[in-house]
Amino acid sequence: MKNNKEAIKYFDLFGGIGGFHQAAISIKAKDYKLEHSVYCEIDPQARLLYNEFISKKDKNFQTITDAKEIKTHKNINGKELKSFDLLFAGFPCQSFSNVGYRKGLNDERGQLFYTILDVLDYYKPKYFVLENVQKLSTIKKGELLEEMKSALKSVGDGYKLYVWDLISSDYGLPQKRKRLFFCGVKENENLPNFLNEPPKIELEKSTYPTVWHLLEKNNVDEKHYIPSGTRKTVLYKNPKWQGDVNIDNHIARPLTASMSKWHRANQDNYFSDTYIKSKNPLIRPNVDIETEKIRRITPLEGYRIQGFPDIFNEKAKELGLSYSTQYRLIGNAVPVSLAKNVIEYFLDNCNGNKTNSRRVQFASECS
Repeated sequence: MKNNKEAIKYFDLFGGIGGFHQAAISIKAKDYKLEHSVYCEIDPQARLLYNEFISKKDKNFQTITDAKEIKTHKNINGKELKSFDLLFAGFPCQSFSNVGYRKGLNDERGQLFYTILDVLDYYKPKYFVLENVQKLSTIKKGELLEEMKSALKSVGDGYKLYVWDLISSDYGLPQKRKRLFFCGVKENENLPNFLNEPPKIELEKSTYPTVWHLLEKNNVDEKHYIPSGTRKTVLYKNPKWQGDVNIDNHIARPLTASMSKWHRANQDNYFSDTYIKSKNPLIRPNVDIETEKIRRITPLEGYRIQGFPDIFNEKAKELGLSYSTQYRLIGNAVPVSLAKNVIEYFLDNCNGNKTNSRRVQFASECS
């Protein structure tokens, strides 16, 4: 008997270079299949790279350049979207992150959260999966997060909401990237109010157990090495800044969209030639920071740390994207492996996939 899977069409809002899309196409579920319906991204260079990785069967998806063009109750003259069942949105995080000013929803970019609410209110998809920085939870002593959770629960016809505070290194990627995920399913679904976070993955069993495993060992562009006149700015601690300035970390610091700049080492990732050529990724060698050749990560390494296949680096070169552009696109992306685990676990539980060992029993109390 032919198994008819449920088709779940998704809208990739603020889609960037396709972290959610890459996660979605990698999911092979028994009871459902994910189909591309709509993509929205204002950055033309992100759109260029995204479109290099669309399969032939997905070529008929709808593209919206600016979220302000979307038809909603507040924008009745906007463009009507194709039908979709699942909303993905890694909404712009600069307003909430340590790198940004953390003005939250008072910032124009932070207000794009209201765009998400407007889309949910008008189109009422069955599911949504949203992503943002963990620091969002500390703004206004947690009050902003509670306001956002309340809004997501009550928008449209109402949603059951699951919020998880996760880190990429627990889900197959050697990066200490903390992210909040908001997963919603229509309130009329017969599901309890609490769901444990996705089961963790042993990093040792992943493709890249440490950053060392993904570092390019030869023929790296000299432009990636710290210039002599910049070394003191990058490698020495400023007492006004928090955090250490250690280099050669076997688990990467969170990637930033401004990696092309020579940030102080407590903000970005730098590696010595001695470490790169070493045999033990877990040992940080003693190096002379006055004379040692030390470099930042390359774009290829950035794609790998975020879980994108190497071909992204090749296509970016073919498209003529500069290093600074690639770093920006990489740093703004949703980590693929992390997103895949969240989406698959969430949908498996919502669809009652009892054959999947990742499915868990729901708890009875709301978090």
